[in-house]
Amino acid sequence: MRFDSCRRCGKQLESDKLCNICNLAITFHCHACGNITEKQFHPNCMLIESNQMIIKGRK
Repeated sequence: MRFDSCRRCGKQLESDKLCNICNLAITFHCHACGNITEKQFHPNCMLIESNQMIIKGRK
């Protein structure tokens, strides 16, 4: 898990949402000021997820 600090207040961020494919954090939030980061995209996971959607659509 990443240990980044909040850009607003400098306190430690906590993972908020996890990637469906690799289970790494994709959004973080700060308990001190309520800031939520923008979603971080994992290009490889996006490719895997889109391939899964195509396969499911063919059935």
